[in-house]
Amino acid sequence: MQVNQVAVVVPNGDLNAASGMELKQTLQDLLDKGNTRLVADMGGVAYIDSVVWGELAVAAARARAARGELRACAMSGELLAVLTMIRVSGVMAVFPTREDALVFDREPEKHPSRDLLVRSPFHRAAITKSRQV
Repeated sequence: MQVNQVAVVVPNGDLNAASGMELKQTLQDLLDKGNTRLVADMGGVAYIDSVVWGELAVAAARARAARGELRACAMSGELLAVLTMIRVSGVMAVFPTREDALVFDREPEKHPSRDLLVRSPFHRAAITKSRQV
């Protein structure tokens, strides 16, 4: 679906290696066709396995290389915690709603959801533990 020159992808259900292939292919096709502003609405997703996280990071890097961006929105708290832990939030901005993610004239670093990920207690605890080792 296209909204304001932004391609919106809406996966549904658990995303594992098998079911995530459709998402991977969709993102690749959109990027190959020149769509560099992408939003993945994750409101209907309860679980994402490591293979799919990797594919999202690759798609985000490809979009950035083409002077675009892959954004995610409407993630559950569990998915946000995993995203922060595996540090994919460094390559993919996350917004609370699709409406927020569709506004591309706003810098993602200044968006409240970005601050939430960077400054969450979960993330700080992980950084503190890694420095103490």
